Amino acid sequence: MNKSVVIGAIVVLLAAGGYYQFSYKPAQEAVAAAAQKAEADAAAAKAAADEAAKKAAEEAAAAAAATEAAATEAAAAAGDAAAAATEAAGDAAAAAGDAAAAATEATTEAAGEAAAAATEAAGDAAAAAGDAAATATEAAGDAAAAATDAAAAALDPANFNADGVVALIDGSSLDAATKATLKTAVEAAKSNPALVADTIAQVKTALGM
Repeated sequence: MNKSVVIGAIVVLLAAGGYYQFSYKPAQEAVAAAAQKAEADAAAAKAAADEAAKKAAEEAAAAAAATEAAATEAAAAAGDAAAAATEAAGDAAAAAGDAAAAATEATTEAAGEAAAAATEAAGDAAAAAGDAAATATEAAGDAAAAATDAAAAALDPANFNADGVVALIDGSSLDAATKATLKTAVEAAKSNPALVADTIAQVKTALGM
């Protein structure tokens, strides 16, 4: 009986060893291989992720550099534009100042010339008026002298001319009644030469001569 037990135990051990060799060990090896493969895949995935992250960081840095360069260039361009605008505004202001100064100078010069011309014209007009007044005064004096001479000639008894004496009476400022009386006396002297001297004296008195 002990021999049978030993043989049975040996058979069981052999069966267990066979099961381990043909079932359990291959499963362990498969698990180990799978774990190793998973670890390799994980390492490869990690390396790919690291590479992608590195590439993304490089691209982001390049984009940031390009953006910074563009911003710097834009700022420089804006500064140049502002400087140009400031210079243009300064030039425009200077040109406006020059134009205003020129206009003021031209206006002042024109006003001075106009004032001088007006003064000269006024002087010429005054001189002309003076000359005209002197001429008129002289003419009036000549006319008065001529009238006086004509009146004296007309009232000369030696050169008695009834028509001339009547014309002298009509041209005087005597009233109508006095003129009528004098002209009646002249007409009487025309008919009677003896009355000429008295009539002439009467006319002279009336005329204030």
